[in-house]
Formats: sequence, structure tokens, C-alpha cells
Amino acid sequence: MGVQEEEEEEVCGAVKRRKVAAAAADVTMDLDILDCPVCFHPLRPPIFQCTVGHTICSSCHDKLLDMCHFCSLPMVYNRCHMVEHIVEAIKVACSNGNHGCTARMTYYQREDHEKGCPHAPCYCPLTDCGFSGPTTTLLEHFSSDHEWHSTKVAYKKPYTIRVQVGSTVLVGEDGHMFVVNMVMEPLGGVISICCAQPHISGSKFRCRLKLSHAEPSYSQVTEFLVRSSNMHGGLPKDIVPFIVPKLLLSDTGASAMAKVGVALGLTLTRQ
Repeated sequence: MGVQEEEEEEVCGAVKRRKVAAAAADVTMDLDILDCPVCFHPLRPPIFQCTVGHTICSSCHDKLLDMCHFCSLPMVYNRCHMVEHIVEAIKVACSNGNHGCTARMTYYQREDHEKGCPHAPCYCPLTDCGFSGPTTTLLEHFSSDHEWHSTKVAYKKPYTIRVQVGSTVLVGEDGHMFVVNMVMEPLGGVISICCAQPHISGSKFRCRLKLSHAEPSYSQVTEFLVRSSNMHGGLPKDIVPFIVPKLLLSDTGASAMAKVGVALGLTLTRQ
């Protein structure tokens, strides 16, 4: 326990004493106490309390005008300035601190901050790998630890890429990273593409895939919006697949599974 000293300060002719910690105190607090007990969202000013002292947020206050959620008694809610001061005074760290974020904010601001935190991580989609980090370090992880091939691409420019069983990484001219994955199914190779994004939002990219084959004669073109994902828990399942018939895949023997591949025409366009 840290040693404490007493300071004296004269206020309006009276002596006010306050304790000053000589060493930092180890203080813990259950932050759930800062949540509205009705909607469970973080309390933020204005905060209201009933005559007994039960607090609610302003949104719930507008819905429960006649009685307290706990007391069930008719009463009038009033502003609770003391709790407002407390929630304003308590600062918390971003949960992405271990990825480099040093921001501190009020408890009720943390959720909004983390929705756009530039240090939020993406995850390695392999089930037996627990790596997470910014997309730049994730790309290095893919290359060094899993030996995934990566290719730089420019938007609106057609490319020919060779996709094999497993994953390939495409890096856009603005740094966005795309994971191209192929798995073998009974009908052939199922190819999917997602954009590695720490903050999952609406799609920012459109992809055009084209497959042409002379013998046997075959042609297929698909265009779709690219799904964004932080890949937590693996590659997303709700991705538009591109299916390559097994007949068109080279080296389909079981002993050569790692060499199964196909050349595709690919064009990425930023929305």
C-alpha cells in the first residue's frame, strides 16, 4: 500500500484536508456500474436519477417518464450531476493498446473510438494460428510464417493471376490487402476473395474474375462486390464464390494437391 500524506489548504477561512498518494494506488473498478441499468449502454450526460437514487440514461428517461424502473413508484427524475462528473472523470484505454494505440477516453466514448481506431487488428484466418495485428504486419506474417505469395496490383487494370489451393495475397496500390483463397470441392475449385479490413463496413471494391479455356472450350465471367472482414474466426462464409470445374484444373491428382491451380483474369476497382 502506498504511503499517504495529508495536505492542508485554506478554503473560505476553513482548513480543508485532502490525502495525496505518495505512490500510485492500485485501484480497480467494475465498469458495468457505468452502464445504464435499463438499456445497458454506457451512461453519458445528461444522466437522471429518481428520488431514491437510481440512475438512467437520457434515452431511457424519455421512455420511462412515469415510474422508476427499479422502484416502480411514480416519481419525477432529476439530473444527477455527481454521476455525470464521475463518468466524465474516468478515463479508459483503448482495447487496441497492445497493437500501438495510446488513446485514452471516457468510458462512454470508447466504443465509438474503437469503431474507427487505426490500430485495430486483423487476424490470421488459419484456425491453428493466433496471430493478429495491423494489415502491414499481417502481410509480413503471411509471407514469413505461411509462405503465402503476394502480388501488387493497380486498380482498374486487368491482371492474370495463378490461383492455387490455399491462399494468395493481393496488395492494392493504396495498401489495401485482399486474400484470394481456393479450396477443392467435389465440383472443382471454389475461389473466394475478401478485403482484410479491421473495421467491417460496406464494400469499397468491385472484383471482376474471368476464366477462359481453349480445350475443352469454356468461358466464365463474374463480377461482384468484395466483402471486407477482419478475418476473426477465419475467412467469412458469406462470400460470392467463383467455381472452377475440376476438369479445367491442372494436376488434380491427390499426390499433387498443392500444385492444383488455374490462371484467372482479375480486375479490382475501387468504388
